[in-house]
Amino acid sequence: MENKIVQKQFKKFGTEVDFQIVVADDSQISQAENNLEQAAEKCEEIEKIFSRFKQDSELTKINSSLGTYFQASAQMLVVAKLALEYCEKTQGYFDPRIIGELEQAGYANDFQQIGITKLSEKSREVDFKKQLEKDLIIKDGGVTFFERMDFAGVVKGFTTDMIVEFFKDCGWKNFLVDCGGDMFFVGKDKNDNPWYIDIEGIAYQNLMLQLDQQGIATSGIGKRKWEIEGRRFHHLVNPKKLAQYSFELKSVTVVAESTCQADVWAKTLFIMGSAGAKELAQAEKLACAILDYKGGAWISTEFKKYLHKNNA
Repeated sequence: MENKIVQKQFKKFGTEVDFQIVVADDSQISQAENNLEQAAEKCEEIEKIFSRFKQDSELTKINSSLGTYFQASAQMLVVAKLALEYCEKTQGYFDPRIIGELEQAGYANDFQQIGITKLSEKSREVDFKKQLEKDLIIKDGGVTFFERMDFAGVVKGFTTDMIVEFFKDCGWKNFLVDCGGDMFFVGKDKNDNPWYIDIEGIAYQNLMLQLDQQGIATSGIGKRKWEIEGRRFHHLVNPKKLAQYSFELKSVTVVAESTCQADVWAKTLFIMGSAGAKELAQAEKLACAILDYKGGAWISTEFKKYLHKNNA
């Protein structure tokens, strides 16, 4: 019997989710289907914790009571720690306190409603020069927010990595996890070939990646940009240059050891702009591809390690 793909696709986190497990024979199909269902339930649980659009989410409850200690879920503690870690690593370009900027720009509700939303006034000013650890306190198994937080910048990557570990624990050797473009690939596809991935905006004949045990994420504004009252916005806020929305770059793709890491660096490089992103990518040895709206494409030295041999 040839290998088969057992797949589950659904919508979550405001995007398309796709899980695929390669099975060697029919006897594995039932287990794969069960594990896929369990993975979907884990995604549902994560959304209930971190959605800023759900009034009963754990994140919303904490955001609604600034300065109050909350006994946090295990997932909240992990993601909060990741936020602190990446804020420091990116020198403040990643900052979960940008929620007020998003709301002011019209992204206060689900993205589908942006077209009917008006610009609003910020409820309070956030001092982004203040260290995040002063506004996000983790202690004794709980958290205290002194400013509202939006962890969307790490949640999809965190979820992808969590599902990857779950599938590995279930014994699967060949699978992919895709949470709206935050992807991780393990083993081989159903044809016993490596997982091949192309990048939107570059013809696959010119650039194809070959990944195994790596995460990949793309940040761009092709789908999440809008205009209200004659002003143009997108969802990638620069904490260092508030209210300045750059439209220089089209997308940034990063390959890393974890999907969460790839996602955060992709957002950071995009926000920095072409010159700063290229300099940082080389200094930090990041594997990335940068596309601009003039049709230009640049790939880092590290990125070349993952090119398929036919276009290496």
